[in-house]
Amino acid sequence: MAGLLNIVPRYLPRYGMAPEWGRAVRPLVLLYTAISFVVTIAFGASVDAQAGAYATGVLAMMTSAAFAVTLTAWRGSSRRGGLAFGVVAAIFVYALIANAVQRPDGLMIAFFFGLSIVVVSLVSRVQRSTELRQERIEVDEAAQRFIDEAGEHIHLVAHRRRQGTEEEYARKEREQREDNHIPASEQILFLEVAVEDASEFEDVLEVRGVEVGGHKVLRAESSVVPNAIAAFLLHLRDTSDKTPHCYFGWTEGNPIVYLFRFILFGEGDTAPVTHEVLREAEPDPEKRPAVHVGGR
Repeated sequence: MAGLLNIVPRYLPRYGMAPEWGRAVRPLVLLYTAISFVVTIAFGASVDAQAGAYATGVLAMMTSAAFAVTLTAWRGSSRRGGLAFGVVAAIFVYALIANAVQRPDGLMIAFFFGLSIVVVSLVSRVQRSTELRQERIEVDEAAQRFIDEAGEHIHLVAHRRRQGTEEEYARKEREQREDNHIPASEQILFLEVAVEDASEFEDVLEVRGVEVGGHKVLRAESSVVPNAIAAFLLHLRDTSDKTPHCYFGWTEGNPIVYLFRFILFGEGDTAPVTHEVLREAEPDPEKRPAVHVGGR
């Protein structure tokens, strides 16, 4: 229990694999105590009956750790270290298989426990998918200058960079001005969010300004695109006293596919998810940054 109380609050909520209350120790103590009572009753308070499950869990953990170290050493060009750790990993694999054959009840319990963790983690990740995940937002000098030079309303065009050429930005600007009726007198800032590591749940959003052929671009990296855009819009609202407007194009394709892409890879049908994140973060529509979707 002591090990779980040290590991779970530190890592699982950070990756969205546990509810936010998982950071608190007291609820976890109560939860683990209840699980201990259930396991004790299920095994008839027999230490010998629980030994197989315990041994299987420990061997599985040590086997996975040995395999991970073997891969790390092999990729680090340490062939001798990779071979040495590979031998240790093979020994642990043999011990795990022998224990599972001798005590199959332990393997079944370990499998059920692992499956429960995966299911709970996926449910938690889905439930927390519309949270604001940014710990803080850092804007560099160039990006702050672009924001300060914008007019009364900040017009942001969400853009997925491909080649990053001047022609690409000019074409995107023409399309968005036509589809969303943005006046030519209003300045446009392009907002690009690239997914760096979708497994991270919380991160620091660093926004930097880049100018490409007269087009002003705000670039950032995050674990998820819609939540990062929503967090940045709220940041602009609170720090600049200007009304931010963000413009999107319609996404073509199966919405179910985009839903799974968002959950697994942090990107998908960006516009509706951004709006939903903003709606949950700011219940008052009058104070909420505007989201526009246009296209053919």
